[in-house]
Amino acid sequence: MKKVFLFPFPKNENFDGYHIDSLDPSTYFSSDKHGTFRDMINGGMGKWNRMRNFGYAHEIDTLYRTKNKGYMHYIRDFLDKFKDFDIFVMSAYNPIHPEIIYRHLKDKIKVLGFIDDPYSSYRSGIPYLWAFDGAFYISTSYNEDTLFEDQMSKWGVSNNKWHPLAPKTIKHPNLDNEFFYNRSVDLVYIGNYYGHKMERLIKLKKHFGTKFQLHGRWPLKGYAGAVRGLFGKPFFYDRITGISEVDRQNLYFNTKIGLNMHMSPTPTETGNMRMYETPYHGMMQICDKAGVNAHEKIYTPDTEAIYYDNTDEAIDLIEYYLTHDEERVKIAKAGFERTIKDYNWENNLKELLDWASGLKKNKS
Repeated sequence: MKKVFLFPFPKNENFDGYHIDSLDPSTYFSSDKHGTFRDMINGGMGKWNRMRNFGYAHEIDTLYRTKNKGYMHYIRDFLDKFKDFDIFVMSAYNPIHPEIIYRHLKDKIKVLGFIDDPYSSYRSGIPYLWAFDGAFYISTSYNEDTLFEDQMSKWGVSNNKWHPLAPKTIKHPNLDNEFFYNRSVDLVYIGNYYGHKMERLIKLKKHFGTKFQLHGRWPLKGYAGAVRGLFGKPFFYDRITGISEVDRQNLYFNTKIGLNMHMSPTPTETGNMRMYETPYHGMMQICDKAGVNAHEKIYTPDTEAIYYDNTDEAIDLIEYYLTHDEERVKIAKAGFERTIKDYNWENNLKELLDWASGLKKNKS
């Protein structure tokens, strides 16, 4: 059985022939209970926001070069615990300095994940590439005119693979017609606070009002959208709070249309987790388009999902499908079937690990 360091996944003694384990760096650093006011305004608070900063290449480099006590303790434990592992996959961000990887993991297979691109490419991906044997990417497009696989080639990464953010297997209700038809909520969007998305969400909420349910981990106890108005930006007056996993699943099962949008306001990246979760729960998806029409590689337009160019078009499409149930259900069913067929979490992870197992260790 091959041993895999799969960061930041929980331990699994036998995942389809692979022993998986990881090591959380956050436990090696003391931190205050709350983030700074700026942290809260910019999209988060607490440990998660700080750990995202820890994932930036320049932060890792600073910890490494200053021999930060907590970081060096983490590295020692990492090297000791995983010295006999075969494969190292950094699937969220890479917590290990590339010089450590180069010196101590020469005889191992190393794979780097590109998961938040293009925003994280130059802060959390490219600086590490020289120390890895291959890379996978989430978005099928890199920008408005380049597929991600082509961009990987430009960066000199010949061993690269698309890895869809497939949802984990859940138990569905009876999959009869009622599963798709009998839904009382018109429109839903669940996502954390990002300034890039606020004006789009404001316009949608203003138009649909109570028909549009919106949830997410928003800072300032859910009032970040209102506080941003103090800085001269458009107000979002509603309080937006998180939702439990159980309530989230029930809401998804009871919603007709799942709205999706990515960070970029114009067609760029595609393939966030919401893109797969929406049809997997039986909703019809209305999603923003990607660069180079790369969204078509994931779900077939007008058959498995509906795509829009801008917020005004999204509003028109939502209005249309809320009054055309047969067409909505037909697309929802097709999207659901495509997800079951091609985007199974366990199968996709197994495929990624099998691909990684076959990589040539080319860092010597």
